[in-house]
Amino acid sequence: MTHTDPYLVVTEPTFKARFLLDPAADTEESVANIDVIVDLTDGSSWSLTIFTVDEVRRLLELWRKTGETAHGSYFWASDQLIVPAPGISAMTNAIRELVRSGDIAVAGSPVEIGQV
Repeated sequence: MTHTDPYLVVTEPTFKARFLLDPAADTEESVANIDVIVDLTDGSSWSLTIFTVDEVRRLLELWRKTGETAHGSYFWASDQLIVPAPGISAMTNAIRELVRSGDIAVAGSPVEIGQV
């Protein structure tokens, strides 16, 4: 892993994941809600927003109180991926499987050159 402002970069043989980690709010071990750009070896790039199950639960509870999303009656996000545990390692494991299975093209949205 390397830090390339503003990204934390994880490089694997089949992809590079650029996590937009806010060091003031999150750590590599505790992050539960993050945007990621996944660059594949074929030159394509995909965007994901990754949440933990607990983070979704926390947001729904917050929105129940604030009135957002019909008082927390639903949750959605573009390009969302939900993982069971927090941290860059758990999220990288999920990305690794998405890339291996080809599901990255279904779960993520394509990123055009110059868009990031």
